[in-house]
Amino acid sequence: MWTLNFGESGTQTNSNIVNPNGQQTPYQLALYSLFGRFDYNYNDKYLLSGTLRRDGASVFATDKRYGLFPSITGGWRISGEEFVKKVDWVNDLKIRAGWGKLGSISNINSTNAFTLYGQGAVLSYYDINGSSNSSVQGLYISQFGNPNTSWEEDIITNIGFDATIIKNKIDMSFEVYKKSINGLLFPAALPSTAGGASAPFINSGNIENKGIDAAVTYHGSFSSDFKMDFTGTFTSYDNKVVSLPKGTAYIDVGSGGSSTTYSRLQPGHPVGAFFGYKVMGIFQNAAEVSSAATQDAAAPGRFRYQDVNGDGKIDASDRTFFGNPNPKFTTGLNIGASYKNFDFLMFLYASVGNDVLNIIRSSTDFPQQFDVAISKDAVYNSWTPERPNAKVPMLERSSNFSNNTAFSSYYDESGSYLRCKTVVLGYNIPALKLKKIGIEKLRVFIQGTNLFTITKYSGLDPELPGSNTASTLFGIDGGAYPANQKTFTAGVNMSF
Repeated sequence: MWTLNFGESGTQTNSNIVNPNGQQTPYQLALYSLFGRFDYNYNDKYLLSGTLRRDGASVFATDKRYGLFPSITGGWRISGEEFVKKVDWVNDLKIRAGWGKLGSISNINSTNAFTLYGQGAVLSYYDINGSSNSSVQGLYISQFGNPNTSWEEDIITNIGFDATIIKNKIDMSFEVYKKSINGLLFPAALPSTAGGASAPFINSGNIENKGIDAAVTYHGSFSSDFKMDFTGTFTSYDNKVVSLPKGTAYIDVGSGGSSTTYSRLQPGHPVGAFFGYKVMGIFQNAAEVSSAATQDAAAPGRFRYQDVNGDGKIDASDRTFFGNPNPKFTTGLNIGASYKNFDFLMFLYASVGNDVLNIIRSSTDFPQQFDVAISKDAVYNSWTPERPNAKVPMLERSSNFSNNTAFSSYYDESGSYLRCKTVVLGYNIPALKLKKIGIEKLRVFIQGTNLFTITKYSGLDPELPGSNTASTLFGIDGGAYPANQKTFTAGVNMSF
C-alpha cells in the first residue's frame, strides 16, 4: 500500500519519519548505469575484451552514490598456432586471464543513509502531564542512518585454460582465482543503549577468497547405440577476513535478533567462523572440578571449557574460534547415458570439510529449556556416574554457565555430505510409430530427487541456505524446514 507520511511524499530527507500507523513510507529505489565495451579478435587466436561501467544507486547518500567499475579479459587460442596444429591429440587449447571490479549494494534498504523516527503507543507515548491515565504522542528512533556507506567492491582476478583433446572426447577447464571484497556491506554493531532501532549497513571491512575451479567431461561412445558422458566438477577456496575499519578489532555476530554471539568477524579468520567456549569434555568427578580452571557452576556431569589464555579461570576472554562453515571443497558428478531410445541422467554433489551449528540441540538436549528433553541422546546418552562416556551432559532443571547458558562448541558438528540430487530415466517412442497419429516426438520419463544423502550430521539436513558470498553468518541450523525431501515425478514430453 502506498501512503503519505506526515504530509510528505517518498522524498528522502535527513529527518524522515514513519507514519503513526506503522505503514511503510513510499520510498523508491533507483539504479542508474552507463557502460561501454570493446572487443578485439585477431585471426581467432588473440582475444581481448574490456568493459567500463559507471553505476549509481539511490540507497547511498548523494556524495556516495556513484562508482566506477572497469574489467578486462584476454585470451590466446594456442591451438591456432602452427607449432600446436602438429600435435594431433590437441583439438582446441586456449589460455585466458581476466581482472574486473564489480559494485554491489547487497540488500541494504533505500533509507540506509538516513536516521528514521516513528510513533507507537508502547514505544513513544509518554505521561508528561503528571497524570497516570494520560499520555502524549512522542517519537522514537526506529533506524540509525549512515551517510558514509558506499558501494561494496568485488575485485576478481583469474587465470586459466580451456582444452579439448583426444579427438574431442575430453573437455577440460581449469581456473585459479582471487576474489577480494572491499568495503563489505554489513549491519553496524549497536550498543544496548540504541534500544530497538535498526542498525544501518556500513562498509565493515575487506574479505579475500582464493581458490580453484576445475571441470572435466568425457564423451564416451561404446557403440552406435550406447553413449555416455561423465562430467566432474571441483571447487576449492580459502576464505579469510583481511581487515576491518580503523579502530575495530572484531565484529561479533548473532542470529535472528539473538544477543548470543555465534560468529566473530576478525582479520586472519574465515568469514562466518564460529566463536565461543570450546568444550573439552564433561567433568567426571569432584577431583576433576577442583583441578581444573575456575569455572562458574562447575560440577560433575557439566561441561568443562578450555582455558584458552591459561590464566586459571574461565571467562569471556577464553572464547575462541572452533568451527568453520566454509567447505574445504565441493565437487559434483554428472552421468549421462543413452542406449537406443533410452536415456539416463544422474547428478551427485558433495560438500566436504564444513562445520554446521546444530542449534536445535539447545532445545532438545537440555530439559531446562522447555521443561522436557525430547532427543534420543538426551534420554539414553546423557551423563550419569554410570555413563562416563556420555555425549550429553547430565539432565537437570537448573540453567547455568556450565550447561546451557553459554554458547559453546557442543553444537558444532561436521556438515560434510554426499547427496544424490537427481536421477532421471526416459524413453523416446520411436518416430515411425508416432507419425501415424500426427506426433513428432514423444518421451516418457520418471525422475527422483534427493534419493539419498550420506552424512554424519545428526540434524535434518546438512545442506543449509546461505553462503559467505551473501552473509557473514551462515552454516547455522536453527530448525528451518529441510530441503532434502525425496520426490518422484513421472511425466510426458510431446511435440507435434
